[in-house]
Amino acid sequence: MSINLAIILIFAPSATTLLIHETILLMIHPNGEIMRELIAYAIKNSGKQFQPTGCFIVKGNKIVSRGVSSTQKSHDTTAHAEINAMRKLSKSRKNNNLKGYWIYSTQMPCPMCASAIVWSDAEGIVYGWSGKHGWIDVYFRNFNVRKIINIAKRKKSKIHGPFLQYECMNIRGYGKKLGII
Repeated sequence: MSINLAIILIFAPSATTLLIHETILLMIHPNGEIMRELIAYAIKNSGKQFQPTGCFIVKGNKIVSRGVSSTQKSHDTTAHAEINAMRKLSKSRKNNNLKGYWIYSTQMPCPMCASAIVWSDAEGIVYGWSGKHGWIDVYFRNFNVRKIINIAKRKKSKIHGPFLQYECMNIRGYGKKLGII
């Protein structure tokens, strides 16, 4: 969901009138359109990943970076979708600060990714599947992304999730495999 805000300034010092019209698009997070686009992106681009995860980084109303998990393909355990998207954006901007940017992920970020998001100073996180009945129960039983964010930061980042969880779980049929859907 986005809100259009039009700013019109009229200045008439003499017989001439100057009219400036600017439209600003304000994005409200979480955004279902962005998450659904991310789900489609993850399905299309994850290949045969064991944990097919997608990530978008959003500034305002624009997707500025995209990533998918590539741990098996790259033989790199740190090649999670969030890390890949942040690396790509940081490299193109020559700046690793993501203040004002939102991280969208089809799964709750793991401790490594949550820590990287803290270090990047991102505005907020929107995640889909909570990882329950899956990786979180296998590796991090009591993990909650809010714990890492809240412990690490003086200024709390905004966290929304699970968001469109069942749609995210169906990226590779997680719901059916886990007997939830």
